[in-house]
This record gives sequence, C-alpha cells and structure tokens, in this order.
Amino acid sequence: MKKYYLHNGTEQEGPFDISDLKSKGITAKTEVWYEGISDWTNADEIDELKSLFPKATPPPIKPKSAQNEQTKKDRKLGRNLQLLGLVLLLGIIGFAVIPNLLNNDNPQSYIEQKMTIEETENSNPLRFLSVEGNYNKSFWGTEFKLKGKVTNRATIADYKDLVMRITYYSQTKSVIGTKDYTIYQVFQPNRVTEFKLDVENYKDVESIGLDIVGAIPNN
Repeated sequence: MKKYYLHNGTEQEGPFDISDLKSKGITAKTEVWYEGISDWTNADEIDELKSLFPKATPPPIKPKSAQNEQTKKDRKLGRNLQLLGLVLLLGIIGFAVIPNLLNNDNPQSYIEQKMTIEETENSNPLRFLSVEGNYNKSFWGTEFKLKGKVTNRATIADYKDLVMRITYYSQTKSVIGTKDYTIYQVFQPNRVTEFKLDVENYKDVESIGLDIVGAIPNN
C-alpha cells in the first residue's frame, strides 16, 4: 500500500496511508510526497487524493416567484434607462434647434447671416491673413529664395493678389529697408497655402520680417 508523507511548512510527518490522511485534516494545498514522485506536490494534484476534497456545489435555486420578481425589476430598469436616454436626446436636439428657430424668422435669415459674415471678412482681409516663412541666400548674396505659408482664417471669404512686405534687419536689429511683393495666388478660407518667391537682398542683412499689407477679396 502506498505511504504518504505530509509537510506542514516547518517539518514533515508520516508515513500515513490514505485512510490516515482523512483524519489529519489535510487541505487541497497541503504538500504531500510519496515514493515515486520527485518533489513535494499539492494534495489536490494527486489523483487518488482528490476524493478527500469536496467539489464546488451549485448555488441554491431561487424560488420561481423570486426569479419572476427579479426579471420584472430588470425589465423595468431597462425601460427607465431607455426613457431617460430618449429624454436626453430630445433635450440635446431642442437645445440645438430651438435657438435657431427663435432667431430665424424666415428662410432668408441664414442667407442674410452668411452674407453678413462674408461682407465682414471681405472688408478686412488683413484681420484673417497671416504669413510665415524661411529663406536661403544665393551664392552672391544679392537675392534669396523665400518659401512661406499663408494662413487664411476666414470662414467664407477667400482672397487673391496678396501684398507681402519684407522688412530687412541688420545684426543690430536696425531696419535696413523694406520691399513689397505681390503673390498672385488664391488663398481659400480655413486653409494654409504655400508660396515661393525670388526676393531681392540688401547688404549686411542679418534677418527679415514678413507682413501682409494688402489683399483683394476673390469675389
């Protein structure tokens, strides 16, 4: 008959046969060894000892009336959540639509608002245009290649024939001179447009500044 040894964490006990183990109160994780295995092993991993440990039992069955009551509660909660979602959706739609209905007395209102925005943007292009760029000097230093970007922040209006002023600065940040260049491109709303220019250079120029001083609405 197979003999088993137990390890309680500090010392070993045994040998015992399987009937002795029942009275020892071992648990599934008690370490067990017997001749034929190489190392201590949890009791619930040894086939003939698995019967010593009760298997999990299923949960108690609820009375049918209790199950029905829980089902009714779940359905009621689901309906309440759907109703709440519908109320929130209607509220969002109303919040977005009602002010427009109150402010738009007739179908022409939207067109009138659009025209007002476009007129505002067309009347002041410099408010919506900005420029940035960098340059490389030519071999002789008499000109340089300018690469830049124009940003049009208008919502409706686009512009053309943009006039850009270049200011030339010395190493001491003194203004050496200025020169205006026209960029013959169309600059669409809410867009960044790239451009390239061959620009005249001045002697002793250390840096330049770029400013937009004019543009024509592209009506």
